[in-house]
Amino acid sequence: MDIPPLFQITNNMLTTIAQIEGLRSSLEITRVPDLILSHLRSESLLKSSVFSAQIEGNTLSVQDIQNRESEKNETDYQHQEVENIINALSLMRENELPQIIDLDFILTLHKQVMHNLVHSSQAGKLRREPSAIFDQSGNVVYMTPPPSQLEPLLSDLLRLINQSDNIFPLIKIALVHLCFEKIHPFLDGNGRVGRLIIQALLAKHNYHFQWLLSIEEGLQEKKQTYYVLLDRNDASEFIEFFLSVILDEAEKLKANLSNINNPQPQDFLLPRRKEILNIITEQNIVSFDQLHRRFLKIPDRTLRYDLQQLEKAGFIQKVGTTRGAMYQVIKH
Repeated sequence: MDIPPLFQITNNMLTTIAQIEGLRSSLEITRVPDLILSHLRSESLLKSSVFSAQIEGNTLSVQDIQNRESEKNETDYQHQEVENIINALSLMRENELPQIIDLDFILTLHKQVMHNLVHSSQAGKLRREPSAIFDQSGNVVYMTPPPSQLEPLLSDLLRLINQSDNIFPLIKIALVHLCFEKIHPFLDGNGRVGRLIIQALLAKHNYHFQWLLSIEEGLQEKKQTYYVLLDRNDASEFIEFFLSVILDEAEKLKANLSNINNPQPQDFLLPRRKEILNIITEQNIVSFDQLHRRFLKIPDRTLRYDLQQLEKAGFIQKVGTTRGAMYQVIKH
């Protein structure tokens, strides 16, 4: 297995990179109010996590995670899977990334991704047994390297990540992801960890677009192409595909920001939370029971979560700590 793999720089790659650079420059000077920027970042974090899990077969939607309504045991694993990605991405965003990406960084990502999903002795550990990638029919489509080759291959991959060379950063990130998935160093969680590494490298090279870019959504929408191109020996087509996903998501982001006309923070709330905020604003101060009578079909837990999110976002404040607590709007 060659690291980096065979590839050729094409005119299509260069054109796409130039377009991404233009969008990056444009978005860097776009002024977005802090409260709205914070909301958009939270939305991007959630979408990245949900769509990364969906690529692996998770059936939960963004709304499922926002509402947290599911009580079914079969979704407990899926909720944990998404929460783990959220936590890993949050830590990445909140803490300065290391200057040098090393094996410990990758193992830590795996430990975070697999928290409470496998035995603690397996989380953050390289596989020690042969593995293969299967298609939906159960046929082997790719034999992964044997365990004895994992550390040497990862060492070569880390050298590619950290070396200063003439490979354009976005092309290098595509190559790194392709190689990581082919190495397949873990029994489970390789896709999720691989996409977290993409996020880390986009951030290191300042292509995270203020943490507003959700490339996982684009990969999920084109999942079949994503998997087919991961299996090619020549990386050129995968690089073109990867760059096109970043460009598409960056264009969506620019359009979204351009459509904001004199935005108000509440404009970005979910419909039910906006309605709750309007009720509290009209009544000045309300109790949970008053709100519950207006939303009889909404479970108590979900309604309390909505209130917590409104409070966390700085829209309302809770007065009192008992069951008789009241809620009122924070005046800015």
